[in-house]
Amino acid sequence: MSAGAGQLAVAGLGIGAVAALSGVGVIATYRVTGVLNVAFGAIGMFGAFLLRAAVRDWGIPTGAAAALIVLGCAPLFGLLLDAAVFRPLQQRAAGVAAELTAGFGVMVLLVGIATAVWGSGARTDAPSLLPAGSIQLGGPGGLTVSVGVLVELGLLLIIAGTLALLTRSRTFGVAIRAVVDDRGLAELHGLPARRLGRLGWALGCALAAAAGMLLAPQLRLDAVTFTLVLFETLGVVVAARLVNPAVAIAVALATGIGQAELIGIQLTGRPGEVLSAVRSNLFVAVLLVAVWIAPAFQETRERVLTAPRKAALAERVGGWWPVVALAVAAALLRSPDVGIAQQIPALAVVLLSFKALNTVGLISLGQTAFVGAGALVAAWTPGLGLIAAPAAGAALGLLFALPVARKRPLHLALTTLALATAASRFMFEQPLFTPPLAHRPAFLSGDRAFLLAEAVSLGLVALVLTPLDHGRIGRRLAAIRDSEPAARTLGVDVERIRVLVFALAGAVAAFGGALWVGAAGAFDSSAFDPLRGLIWLAAATAVGVASAPSLILAAVGMVVADTVIPGASAIIVGIAALTVPWLRGEPAESAVAVRARAVS
Repeated sequence: MSAGAGQLAVAGLGIGAVAALSGVGVIATYRVTGVLNVAFGAIGMFGAFLLRAAVRDWGIPTGAAAALIVLGCAPLFGLLLDAAVFRPLQQRAAGVAAELTAGFGVMVLLVGIATAVWGSGARTDAPSLLPAGSIQLGGPGGLTVSVGVLVELGLLLIIAGTLALLTRSRTFGVAIRAVVDDRGLAELHGLPARRLGRLGWALGCALAAAAGMLLAPQLRLDAVTFTLVLFETLGVVVAARLVNPAVAIAVALATGIGQAELIGIQLTGRPGEVLSAVRSNLFVAVLLVAVWIAPAFQETRERVLTAPRKAALAERVGGWWPVVALAVAAALLRSPDVGIAQQIPALAVVLLSFKALNTVGLISLGQTAFVGAGALVAAWTPGLGLIAAPAAGAALGLLFALPVARKRPLHLALTTLALATAASRFMFEQPLFTPPLAHRPAFLSGDRAFLLAEAVSLGLVALVLTPLDHGRIGRRLAAIRDSEPAARTLGVDVERIRVLVFALAGAVAAFGGALWVGAAGAFDSSAFDPLRGLIWLAAATAVGVASAPSLILAAVGMVVADTVIPGASAIIVGIAALTVPWLRGEPAESAVAVRARAVS
């Protein structure tokens, strides 16, 4: 390795160490609770903003402020999440969908609070926790190593070593392994599963906050962008199968070094643009590769992935009146309001794609990939866009679902997240793929005509999805959703049906994207960032993903809220994601109670 390459590798160790700290925190929480803390990026972002406010605005010394946040505020927040949100969900035997929805609710609320308190502008004056200066290795002409990088590596080594010792200890380690293998049985035997859960949440939030504070001086501190940057390091956790900190650390350090080494490669023209995109988003590439090549995740407990199937209020009130209301609105609304109303059917179609996935017990963390792809196809082919977009979405769904069809639904969900993040970074944000304008078909050029066509299209999509809940098809899908092993014993080809439903959901989402770009008149990459897809999922799950009328009403509410107060829908969805699960249905019998009854 040349001196220049070695110097770049040393510089990359800093970024890798921060990603490793964040990944270790996610793994620490997952190993003892079984909950994937999808809010870790927002927690890191909020910790960085808190440190900046404490130092710049309140005059607290940097070291004291950092210690207060990492040792006090972040662990207390983790304990609050455990006590108020996730432990009650586990006691009610909630599924992964409810846990992920709650996590996304926390993420959205933290982003909304940070934006409301500190504004939406980027900050460049985040204080640094690392000491200045460097040391020379190998004498004159050797490597120059920043003291800050050494501190980050030392901190990572201490944390990793401590966790390894605890895991291998006779008392603490045995308890952890028992909880990982069977949480319910561990509780029956009197092991401190709840205490370990609280410790996992406290440690995970503390490490997330530390990672955010260490990374902030190197980036622009912006609530949305900074959250997504931290969230993209999830690839190192996926590569570690959510349970192996050593693998996560190794992948994080290797990715950080690789990202730095790419700086030394200089290309011009289109190849240079591609190289720049890869260099800036190498952790995204790692996430995309990891979800395909990593073995199936180790589940810490058996859980149902689907959302509750009880009929929502809108479904009991009656039928397809939201679609009829949109059609009437197309004829009666004033011209200025028609443009706003055009966003509703497009968003409603996107939310209906979650209903299709739910029929076989799947969730998607990255519907923005399919929505954005449909928008791109419609923008580039205005004459055939409404037909070509769903075909492209179905093809994309088949392409990405086939390699992971046999893996667990949570693995497939993370695959969609990787796809959405990669699509946003490598396609939607690149001028090479983005059309300057988007034109509607000539016979739908008028706003009122296009809104009417959207209302009709929404009704047709809802009608197409109706057989998934009824008849022979509905029974087969319900069998897969309720118990895959039982469905297989009945001769149901689970993998093939899941792939076909995934492709159907991709087609529906892409059709929604075609309507979206037709209503907007231009392709806007910010409309399809991964965080937007997580908000859509949280909204769909909160109102009842099995109810088409509820999903349509959710789209109405989100568009109206954002029209009155920009960004208000995210706050509303965040609150709903944390509160609505408590209002829907009766508490389920806990897994511990079931096991206790079986033992007795």
